[in-house]
Amino acid sequence: MTQDETLRYWQTMRKAMEAAGDTSSAIYQRARSISEGQGDPLGSGDPSRHS
Repeated sequence: MTQDETLRYWQTMRKAMEAAGDTSSAIYQRARSISEGQGDPLGSGDPSRHS
């Protein structure tokens, strides 16, 4: 999966979770962080993936 595809995935996930009112879960927090360009709060172990 490319970086653009990953970003689109998390943006779509975030929108769907917001529409469902599910904004308190850890997955939502992760989707929000990634879609805002703040990186993955769980980390990947690969610093090149955090841009």
